[in-house]
Amino acid sequence: MGIVAEENDRIYRISGVGGSEFVCSKTVDSVRIGDMHTEDFALEIGAMNYGFHLESIIGLDLLQQLKAIINIDELTLHSNN
Repeated sequence: MGIVAEENDRIYRISGVGGSEFVCSKTVDSVRIGDMHTEDFALEIGAMNYGFHLESIIGLDLLQQLKAIINIDELTLHSNN
């Protein structure tokens, strides 16, 4: 994605089911998933070294901001607008 930590970005530890890790918090100008779009959104960037290939995790905070609807049967994501 080309996003890298910079000197003024906040770094902190997060914890979850798999343990804890350090992440960098960075606000980006915009995030777009398909036809859904939001601006000035804070991302957490970490190593994500989980033993399998993973490029990103879409969190509930982003899904709520996008007002996204998840269709589990069809494995699709679309906007409520």
